[in-house]
Amino acid sequence: MGQIEPAGSDKRREPRFAIEAGTTVEVFNNGQIVRATTVNMSGCGVLLQLQAPVGLNLGDQVICEFNISPDPDKPLPCWAVGEIVRLENCHAAVDFKAGGFIALDSVKPLRDADSSQREPGAEP
Repeated sequence: MGQIEPAGSDKRREPRFAIEAGTTVEVFNNGQIVRATTVNMSGCGVLLQLQAPVGLNLGDQVICEFNISPDPDKPLPCWAVGEIVRLENCHAAVDFKAGGFIALDSVKPLRDADSSQREPGAEP
């Protein structure tokens, strides 16, 4: 696992790291579930390799659940809420809005909450 250097004039908010992890992506507006693998990640986002071209759209709000662990029998559940900001063939870039290191099943009530009703900076 190493740092990926930005290419050319590409300006990133945070460095990206090559991390390969199984990922489940759920689209907020239609409940579609997509399977993917991470290509690289940072604290601000992730580039995903999708298994096949799917019906994702720019601007889709998604929940990503990552299984990150050196021991495949004990994955560390990590999740993030974000927005699809780039689509190219079978790749999707997600800009993170929030996330954590906890099983997503334990925070399901957050999925149903309308985050647009929260004050900026307010705790969920």
